[in-house]
Amino acid sequence: MLSSIKSKLLTISFLILTIPLIILGIFSYQKSANNLDELGATNLTNSVEMTLEMIEALNEEVEEGNLLLEDAQERVKRAILGERNVDGIRPINTNIDLGEHGYLFILSTEGLQLAHPNIEGENIWDIEDPDGVKTTQEVIKAAQSGGGLTYFDWPLPGTEDDIEPKVSYSKEDPYWGWVIVSSTYMLDFNKPAEELKSLIIILTVITLIIGSFIVWISSHRIAQPIQNVTEHMKSLAEGDLTQEQIKIQSKDETGQLAVALNEMRSQLQYIMREVSESSVGLSNQSNALTQSSNEVTLATEQVAQTMQELATGAETQANHATNLSEEMSSFTTKVQEANEDGAYIQRASGKVIDMTSEGTTLMETSTKQMAKIDRIVQDAVEKVEGLDTHAQEISQLVGVIQDIADQTNLLALNAAIEAARAGEHGQGFAVVANEVRTLAEESSQSVTNITDIVSRIQSESEMVSASLQDSYKEVAQGTEQIMTTGEMFKEITSAVTGMAHRIRQISENLNEISTNTIAMNGSVQEIAAISEEAAAGVEQTSASTQQTSASMEEVAASSHDLAKLAEELNELVTQFTLD
Repeated sequence: MLSSIKSKLLTISFLILTIPLIILGIFSYQKSANNLDELGATNLTNSVEMTLEMIEALNEEVEEGNLLLEDAQERVKRAILGERNVDGIRPINTNIDLGEHGYLFILSTEGLQLAHPNIEGENIWDIEDPDGVKTTQEVIKAAQSGGGLTYFDWPLPGTEDDIEPKVSYSKEDPYWGWVIVSSTYMLDFNKPAEELKSLIIILTVITLIIGSFIVWISSHRIAQPIQNVTEHMKSLAEGDLTQEQIKIQSKDETGQLAVALNEMRSQLQYIMREVSESSVGLSNQSNALTQSSNEVTLATEQVAQTMQELATGAETQANHATNLSEEMSSFTTKVQEANEDGAYIQRASGKVIDMTSEGTTLMETSTKQMAKIDRIVQDAVEKVEGLDTHAQEISQLVGVIQDIADQTNLLALNAAIEAARAGEHGQGFAVVANEVRTLAEESSQSVTNITDIVSRIQSESEMVSASLQDSYKEVAQGTEQIMTTGEMFKEITSAVTGMAHRIRQISENLNEISTNTIAMNGSVQEIAAISEEAAAGVEQTSASTQQTSASMEEVAASSHDLAKLAEELNELVTQFTLD
């Protein structure tokens, strides 16, 4: 904790030193950078205005006829830049201070470089910066608007990837129509500001180092007394009261804390001596009381245990007797119900025997009736078979008739042929032959119809015969089943008769059991009443004994707690070293 106080003091002091220095440095840097930007913009403007004044003076010489226009224009170019070399390059005039990379150049309103250190004679109307801004057009626009600054990004000379912000001031010449431009990079303006920033950082680091050293010494002097007090208090917390008094020379809050700690140690020594002496006497008294209460409690517990066993046995006996009485009552009721059910079953079995006898009689009648049906169906089958035989005979006769009709038709045809040969003498015979032939055809047609009818009769008689055969089989099976059922009825009658006899014997036995159970139930109820009275008496005695035992247990518990408290107090006292 003390080390944290020291670290907090160091942290707070470090922040108090650092924050103002950082704020002051940032403010100073920003202020100087802004002033330098304004100064640079003013320098660009002044260089352009100076060039315009030169143009105005030379233009007066031209108008007076003292100087040619071409010579006057060349003088301006040499003044802002220098003499043009054979390779078309003009040197930058070092007398015009526009920064390390700054210079003046002249444009026409169409973007033609009229005077430039490197690209004089080129048209840069459509040239763009890395952001796509058409810089030449923006510069000319600012010049034609009465003069102004134009900001854009441009690579440093000799590089393509190192892009830096650039600024130019442009203004149009009213005499020759030139656009005078002064341009430089912003970093040329901010070089003094960068130097100032480095100086601020160095001063800040030196100030922080010196301030931190001073703060560390001060915090150590503040934290050391607090650390001594803390170590003394830790020893007191561990029970060591034999330490010497802490000595702190300062009179501030730390010294007052040390004086209060010394007084607390003295008072704590006196209190712990008194408590130690009292705890020893208390422990001796509580041990004696505990021993006496334990002896009384032991004797009482033995008596209570014996009474509890008697009470438990009496209560168990009473419960068993009560349960037995209740079960005997329930048993008596169930025996009576069983007796009534036995009588009912006996009556029902008599009815079942009667119904079984009637069923046996009905089965015998059904067996006889099925035998008659069997004979009738068998006769029907025989008659249908005879009908089929007659139908076949009719079919044979119809075939004979068909043959006769065919022969008659043939004879009629022959007779007609002979009549035609006889001429007029055979015309009457021809008529007769024609009638015979017609009669033969009608006979043949009738025979065909009879044949169809006989065929249908045969088919239907076969179906009826098959159906009667199936019915005969079913009747035979029914007759067998009825006979089997009759045998089963006889066996059922024998079994039911035996069951009725046994039920009659069970009913007589239940009557005797019911009579004996009523007498037994009365005896059990008397035993239960006596057991309950004995259990109640034993429970009252056991309750009194338990109450006495509980009281003694409370006394023993109190004496035990008192002895425990005395031991704990003595243990707490022994944790302190008094001498």
